[in-house]
Amino acid sequence: MGIFSKNEKKLIAEMSKKHIQICKEALKEIEELYTDLSAAYEAIETVTCDFEKLTAEISTKAGPAETAKIQVFAKKISKVDKFARDAVRDVRDVLRNQKKRLKETQRQY
Repeated sequence: MGIFSKNEKKLIAEMSKKHIQICKEALKEIEELYTDLSAAYEAIETVTCDFEKLTAEISTKAGPAETAKIQVFAKKISKVDKFARDAVRDVRDVLRNQKKRLKETQRQY
């Protein structure tokens, strides 16, 4: 005599199929997000380096006050670049974890 009746087993099987379907849909959404985000980051990846080069060129021609302002702005752009890079990495990690969860769920049912 089992713990679950046939109806309960059938319900569990249906729920697991729905769960797997929802996981697959979420995985697809995350993959699209990662693709878009990484493509956007690749398009602007070199901007920070280019801006730092431009800052170095301009700082020799500008006065000390303007140079200080440019350096502050360059630091802010570097932070934005770091946040964008971290966002791409984090979405990649979420994507990888979601794939792992989906495989575990599929193995269970």
